[in-house]
Amino acid sequence: MAKVVANVDDDVKKRASALYEEMGLSLSSAVNMFLKQSIRDGGMPFTPSVGKYRADAVYASGKSVTVKKMPRNPETGRIILPSDWDDPEDDVYDNL
Repeated sequence: MAKVVANVDDDVKKRASALYEEMGLSLSSAVNMFLKQSIRDGGMPFTPSVGKYRADAVYASGKSVTVKKMPRNPETGRIILPSDWDDPEDDVYDNL
């Protein structure tokens, strides 16, 4: 089994761990489920958004917002990440 290292905000980790624990899952199990569903869907297993609260705050500020449309899997409707997409922080762990 491979080990994945990710930088996550302490509060996010604490809250997510508590949520999944209530569901009878460990954080590790939840991450595995996310990755497996991503593979099945051929992209993100949900539609990323700024959420209603964030969207309301941005639009209330009067700032213009440009949203780049990402391609979707025609069968599932899920977003397909570009093949060159990468998180620069991932490079930190490449040589470990």
